[in-house]
Amino acid sequence: MIESIKHFWYLYLLLIFLIILTAFVCKKAFGAASRHSKEFNANLAKLKREKELRDAYSELTEEVIASAPSDTLFEGTALCMEAKCQKSEDTSAFYISLSQAQRLIYAYFYLAGDAKENKLSAFFAQSTKPLTSDALAATEKMLSTEAYEIVKEMYDRYDTDNEYASVIPEEIAELDEKFKELTDDINLFAAGGEFIKKNPKEFI
Repeated sequence: MIESIKHFWYLYLLLIFLIILTAFVCKKAFGAASRHSKEFNANLAKLKREKELRDAYSELTEEVIASAPSDTLFEGTALCMEAKCQKSEDTSAFYISLSQAQRLIYAYFYLAGDAKENKLSAFFAQSTKPLTSDALAATEKMLSTEAYEIVKEMYDRYDTDNEYASVIPEEIAELDEKFKELTDDINLFAAGGEFIKKNPKEFI
């Protein structure tokens, strides 16, 4: 055995290398599969939760609005509007047909969602008017003056009709950070729900 090792040492080294390589590849594959499984389960749970919210708030009454938790009331109401919009033949026409209060909730839903899951600028980078202008109006009614001013500045930076618009990455990042710090301890969805509770007839 020892003589064999001496004569064919390079084969043994190759074998050891292949064993280590196989273990490394298996570990990577297991990690990727585990991450994929977690992402799949998270997405499945999200879809299930959203369906439950749509079912719970598909028919709003004054009693439902008054007794519902503000955050779930807002999310459920917005998800129902989103579903109706996606089913409509003309999404732009559907959006325009909403009342002003409904449009504020719909637009704020996207702004708050992007700010919560990503960053404030993500909403303005991928959205256009009238969604962005309605979202701005919504923050004025639902958030603090300081938060509104940050959103207003972000809106102006991305407004193609504004000759002073300037999307400078460093300044955009600073606005994102300011908004995050200001709203970290605020339930953005609950703020939307409080608006619905103050204007129940607009959503019944």
